[in-house]
Amino acid sequence: MDKEKRLTSVSDAAAFLAGEEEVKKQVETEIENSQIVINMLQMRVCKGVTQKELARRMGCDPSKISRMEAGNDLQLKMGDVIQYLSVLDVSISLLFEDTSLPAAGQIKQHVYAIQEQLEKLVKIARQVDGDEEIITKIHAFCGEVLFDFLKKFGDSYDQLCQVSGRMTRMTPLLKGQKSGAVDSEKSLYC
Repeated sequence: MDKEKRLTSVSDAAAFLAGEEEVKKQVETEIENSQIVINMLQMRVCKGVTQKELARRMGCDPSKISRMEAGNDLQLKMGDVIQYLSVLDVSISLLFEDTSLPAAGQIKQHVYAIQEQLEKLVKIARQVDGDEEIITKIHAFCGEVLFDFLKKFGDSYDQLCQVSGRMTRMTPLLKGQKSGAVDSEKSLYC
């Protein structure tokens, strides 16, 4: 291998080893088609559960788990995925995204999904019956989420302003650098 050439991905390494650039595209496609499998495997490993233990909990042969994790997403059966995740105490959520919508419509779909999740926290806060510690932690968490969202939104908005040549930028507002800016810590947690 040329000492100057750096392999930056699995697909680059596969192409180099095979001596064919087409292999790179095949490996990239396989990785792209294996995102669910990769996530399932990572969850199992992070929870310290072996294939054998998972198979015992699912009531199946360990070879089934091995086949699931060695395949790609197109080979999975939805029932197997649900059962696999269920025994790991992981719930599954499906988001149906209408890719024919413009980017703005797709973003709105995600915002609504986030809002639904935050409403679950409101429900928990109502159920704890005055437990101030839990309510305070939920409140702080919601503030952190809002701050993180505004920060990420501001970064993207600033990039858009740079591309469009407009001078209006969010970063100074988020950092409280403009006159009249609201104290971000106070406003997020109150």
